[in-house]
Amino acid sequence: MKGYAALFFGAILIAAFVLKEYSAGVSEFFVMTPWWMYFVLCGIIYSGYKATTLFQEDRVIEQKVIEEEGKVYMKRLELARAHEEAKEMNEHFKMASEGELEPEQKASGE
Repeated sequence: MKGYAALFFGAILIAAFVLKEYSAGVSEFFVMTPWWMYFVLCGIIYSGYKATTLFQEDRVIEQKVIEEEGKVYMKRLELARAHEEAKEMNEHFKMASEGELEPEQKASGE
């Protein structure tokens, strides 16, 4: 809604500036204005509308992509953590099988 309000107030400011510089009445302004100027004005308003809506859609899509990348990153971290824990356990069991651990360490599992 913020984009629509800004677009609306921008159009009002442009119209006020144009009418301020024009000394005749409003009805004469519309009579003296070329017909193609209405199409230009409508094009400007439509362009602003599409820019705001596409920007909002792009922001939503970008947020989804960021969330997916974050999930992939967290999964990689979990896999790396599990790999490190498995590596440590493997080294610990190797030391236990070679008899490098003291008997009290073997019994307690530390």
